[in-house]
Amino acid sequence: MVAKYPLLIRNDFSSLWDGCFCVIIVLKLIPVIIAMANDPNYKKNRPSSVFDAFRNRSNGPKKVPNHHQRQAREVKSIAESFSSSSISIHEQFTYLQAQHKELNNQYAALKNNYQELNERHEKLKSEHSDLQDEYSKLNVDFKNLEDSQKSFNVGKILVHLKLKRRLDKESLVRRNILQNEACFNTYLESVIKNDTLGIPKIVVECITIVGSNEKFMKSPGLYRVSGNHNTIQNLRYEINADNYKKLRKQKTPHEVCGVLKLFLRELKEPIVSLALLKRIIPGPSDMIHTRTIKVLELVNSLDEVRKNTLRYLMGHLRKVADIEENEMDSSSLGILMSSCIFNETLTDVCPERFETISAVPRECTRTMIEHYDEIFPR
Repeated sequence: MVAKYPLLIRNDFSSLWDGCFCVIIVLKLIPVIIAMANDPNYKKNRPSSVFDAFRNRSNGPKKVPNHHQRQAREVKSIAESFSSSSISIHEQFTYLQAQHKELNNQYAALKNNYQELNERHEKLKSEHSDLQDEYSKLNVDFKNLEDSQKSFNVGKILVHLKLKRRLDKESLVRRNILQNEACFNTYLESVIKNDTLGIPKIVVECITIVGSNEKFMKSPGLYRVSGNHNTIQNLRYEINADNYKKLRKQKTPHEVCGVLKLFLRELKEPIVSLALLKRIIPGPSDMIHTRTIKVLELVNSLDEVRKNTLRYLMGHLRKVADIEENEMDSSSLGILMSSCIFNETLTDVCPERFETISAVPRECTRTMIEHYDEIFPR
């Protein structure tokens, strides 16, 4: 029969298979249908058709709550927590008062910041307007300069400068173009004096600054080591204006000593002139046996201002020579300070005569330091 009816048997088997497949599907759907029936939100989100139930509804775009919605939810949650908890109305009111006070403080701080920014804005606005005015002025000046350069003849000016004779120093002084300084490069009588001692104020200031500092007095090479040239020149301008504040604030003694030596060197008439020295002590041989007497005669021949200035300076140099740490004895100080006290100008002297001419001032300075009490009695 199977051989006779093969197609009929095959059809029966396929129908049986289809029926089993339908039963399996129904059994799979029964738990899903029961769960959907028990879900209370099913009626709200019920799909429109059977096929929608099997679709993934979470793939669609979700709506993100905005800022105001989030704030409303937070306020609602706080209110619900207040209502659900056992917090009293008074405590709730106190909490809200604290929040209100904090918000007021934040508002006051923001208001102050706004005012400061506003003031800064006004200031920058005024500066901007000033800069614009300056720029306009510079622009006008630049245009005027361009217009003037059109008719400017450089050749004529250069010829005029070449043919014009340079004025000498006397004519500049006579026309008040070149004037004496208040302290440097002037006469000893014109320098500002100390009220108590009657000697130049700059000498008193420099010696007081060096002598009152033990570290300065023990500094190796005192009066031998050169100070910073730019610093000394800046101090020169300050002292000419009678301002000694920067001089007193120096960290090293070499600039102060440099100022003192510069003052003595640039005097138009030295403390002891070479002409007076030659008249009293003609040569080194005159100082072999009567050195102290000759130097005392030289000092007594000076006027009162020069004699007192020399006394004050030599008293300080004797204290410097007594300190071993600075490595400066009377001989070294005599070599260094003689050119400042006697204002030696050796530019016109040949090297062979250098030792002869500088020997007498050097020995005089050394004698005044070593025999200070005899030459400058109290």
